[in-house]
Amino acid sequence: MRTIYFKRMMLPAMVLFSSLLISCGEDDGPKEPEVLLPNLDGLYVYGSSTVAAEPGGAASKINLAILDPGQGAQVEGMEGVFGKFIHIGANSTINFAYVSGGEGVVYGADGGGSLDSANTVGGVINDKVIHGTLVQDADPINVTNAGLYYVFVNINTESFTLMEVKANMIGDATELQWSAGTALAMKSSDKDKTVFEGTGLALTGATGYRYRFNDGWHVYSDETIVTLSSLGVPSYGDAWDSGINDLGFYLENIPHKETGIFTVTLTYTASTGEWEEVKTKTGDLENDYSSLEIGWFGNAYLVDGAEPAGQWETVHLVKTPTKDLKLYNWSWTIELIEGRSFVLRDPDGTVWITYGGAAKVGGAFDDEDIIKEDGQDNYFVITPGIYEVTFTINSEDDGRTLTMERTTQFPDYSDKEYGIFGNAYYVDGTTEGAWEAIHHIKTPAKDGSKYNWTWTLELIEGRSFVFRENAENGEWVTYGGAAKQGEAFTSELIIKEDGQDNYYVATGGNYDITFTINAEDEGRILNIVPAQ
Repeated sequence: MRTIYFKRMMLPAMVLFSSLLISCGEDDGPKEPEVLLPNLDGLYVYGSSTVAAEPGGAASKINLAILDPGQGAQVEGMEGVFGKFIHIGANSTINFAYVSGGEGVVYGADGGGSLDSANTVGGVINDKVIHGTLVQDADPINVTNAGLYYVFVNINTESFTLMEVKANMIGDATELQWSAGTALAMKSSDKDKTVFEGTGLALTGATGYRYRFNDGWHVYSDETIVTLSSLGVPSYGDAWDSGINDLGFYLENIPHKETGIFTVTLTYTASTGEWEEVKTKTGDLENDYSSLEIGWFGNAYLVDGAEPAGQWETVHLVKTPTKDLKLYNWSWTIELIEGRSFVLRDPDGTVWITYGGAAKVGGAFDDEDIIKEDGQDNYFVITPGIYEVTFTINSEDDGRTLTMERTTQFPDYSDKEYGIFGNAYYVDGTTEGAWEAIHHIKTPAKDGSKYNWTWTLELIEGRSFVFRENAENGEWVTYGGAAKQGEAFTSELIIKEDGQDNYYVATGGNYDITFTINAEDEGRILNIVPAQ
C-alpha cells in the first residue's frame, strides 16, 4: 500500500534533500512525484482535463453507485461498488485512488484500458465502453472523446467501466413509445455542467416517460449488482399534481401533461450531482386516432366467458375508436379475474397504456378495485367482476384517460347460438348428422340469470356428439365442459366416449336435452332425459 502524505509543507524539504543526494551520489534519473492522497477513506478519480488534477475534495470523490432495489441483491447501494458522473476532456488520462484505513493505492490499467462493446463486459447498454482491471501503479486510463462519463468501479473485483453518456427520452410521451429512445444530442459539456437537448420533439400529453442513457436501463448488471441508470420521479401522482418533476434515479415515470412540439433540455450539474429538465413548447400537434387499434393484454380478463389463449403474448378484444368531436373512445364490457394484471395496447406493441400512462377515472379506481401492480406499471385486479371500461384520447391535447366502473351486470347470452355437432342424431328425417357442420342451431330462452337452449332429438346408438357455439372460434361443450344432470347420465344411457371427450350414445332413443348457462357464475349444465 502507498503511504498517504498529508502536509504539503514537507515537499520543499524533500526536494532539497533529494538535491543533496543527487549532488553527493550517483544520478538515478528523474522520478515521478508521489501523489498526495487524501486522509479520508473512499474512492477518488483524478487526471488531466477532468474534475480534479489530483485526488481530494468533493469534486474527485466517488460515492457508492445507485443500484436498482428491485433487482439483483435488491439493495440501493453496496460497499465497494462506486458510481459517478464526471466530465472528461478530449485525449485525457485518469487514475483512481482508493484510501482505506489510513493507507492508499493509486490504480491505473494495463495499456490504459480497453474499448469494447458493453455487452462483453457485464454492461447492458447499446454502446462501447472503456473498461479494464484495476492495477496498482499501472498506466493511466486513456479517454479519447470529451464529454460526460459515468464511472463505475467495483473495488471488490478491482474492475472499472467508463461509459460516455448519450441521453435519450423514452416512454408513452414520445413518438416511439417504449420501443426505442429519442436521442437528445449533447449541446455542451465542461467540468461544471453538461447539457443535452432535443428540438422539434412531438410529445403526447397525459402520459409518462423516462430519461435513460445509451439505450440501456443499466450500465452494469449481474446476479447481485444492477445499476439504476434511468431518471424518473419519486411519485408520478405527486409530480402530476404539483407540476414539478424532481428528477432522480427513481422507478416512477415522469409525467408529461400537454401535447405539442417541444424543445427538451436535460442538464447535469456537477457540484450538486442533480439532473434538471426544461421542456419548452414550440408548436401544436393534433393526431388522428381513427385507425388506431387498442385491445387487452395480460391474464386478468375473460373472452366469451373463458380465459383466452396467448396470455401476455396476444392482444385480445381489439377495436378502433368511436369519435366524439375531439375525443376518441374505445369501450368494452369485460369480466376481470381477481389477483391478475393487465394493460391496454395496440397489436404492434408501439402504444402501451400502463398504470402510469393515463389519467384514472371512475369508481373502480376510487374504491381500489383496480390498483397498480406491485413492482410493475400494470393494472392489478383486486375485485373481480364485470366492468364497463372506456379508454379516451383527446386529440386537442392528447390527454389519455381510462375510465372503469364495476357493475353487477351479467353477460347477455340472448343472441348466442348453440347447436349439436357429430353423427349421433338425424338432421332431417332419416338424414344422419356428420362431423362436418353444426345442426339444430338455436338461441336460448332466458329465465332470470339462466339461459336455456332446448332440443328433443332422436339419438343414434353407438354414435357420439358434442354441442358447439355457432360462431368463428366458438365454444365447444364437450363431455368435460359442463355439469351433467338427468337420467341419461345417471343410468349411463349417455356416457363419455372412450379415448375422446365426446358424449357417446350407449342407448339410442328420443331424448329431451337442455343446455344451460348461468350468467351469474358462468356455470354450464347439460341435462338429458329420455323423452316422455
